Amino acid sequence: MRTVSLLLGLVVIPVLIPKVVAEPLLLSGEVKAEDKQHFVAPMTDDWRVELQWLMPEGQIAETGEIVAVFDGSAIQGKIDAEEVALKRARETLQQQETQQAELVLQSEYALKREALLLKKAAIDAAIPPQFLSAYEYESFQVAKKDAESKVSKAKDALEQARLTRDVTLRKQTIAIDRSLENLAFEEERLASMSVSAERAGPVLYGKHPWTGERVFVGMSAQPAWLIAEIPSLNNLYIEAWLHEVDIDRAKVGQEAILTFDSRLDLRLPANLDYIATQPQKRAEWGVGLYYRVKFSLPEPVELELLPGMGARIELLEEADR
Repeated sequence: MRTVSLLLGLVVIPVLIPKVVAEPLLLSGEVKAEDKQHFVAPMTDDWRVELQWLMPEGQIAETGEIVAVFDGSAIQGKIDAEEVALKRARETLQQQETQQAELVLQSEYALKREALLLKKAAIDAAIPPQFLSAYEYESFQVAKKDAESKVSKAKDALEQARLTRDVTLRKQTIAIDRSLENLAFEEERLASMSVSAERAGPVLYGKHPWTGERVFVGMSAQPAWLIAEIPSLNNLYIEAWLHEVDIDRAKVGQEAILTFDSRLDLRLPANLDYIATQPQKRAEWGVGLYYRVKFSLPEPVELELLPGMGARIELLEEADR
């Protein structure tokens, strides 16, 4: 009898063990906008650029209003140097214009002088030989030929002087145009150091891609780093990151409950609309891979939402629905 009682006890024991219920899957999300204007660190000659000024986070930026200013001192230095070079090039052009005009004028005067001498030589050479000695006649003929040669050389010299003038002034004009292009390029780069809003909306700060901390005035950023953004208040959604361990517990179309920091008493339904196919590393969260997920918001929303607001997401599983 004791053996039977013991066996019955062993049979009952598994029935009394409580069933282990999985904890609900909770995520931390953030309100995002599909359409937004991004402000990124600009390209510079250095591998990084300092953020000198940034509109306070959450402030509403109006269209055309400056949102961020980056350090442009190096570019301003190049502009100053280019302006000096441009001024010097223009002064050089004026000097060359004066010098070349004088050389051309001298060549023109030399040609006129040789032409007058040729006329005189031609008159002398035109005297009939019967009125001159043979020596005088031959001398006048030689003088005429010599004068003709000098006129030809003077014409060549004038043509060369004009060509030298045109080439010299053209080269200097090209140097000035190149300096103007460089100056315009640097001024455009300097203008890009101040970025303005293309739409009205709240300013949201970006995060450091390595540490995850919010950007701040005085930090050094590498080109293309996200500094801030102005989102549209339309087409909002919730973005969250799901650890690879829990990926099997999430499916597209799955229902969820949202709770926002500003209204803890309000619970809004949502749907899981998107799961990334490839996980990503999140350096600020340590070791592990995370899948980006998106949840759609109900329409209409009973709460005024702004991009950047935090949300608590409770992902409903089959047993919770």
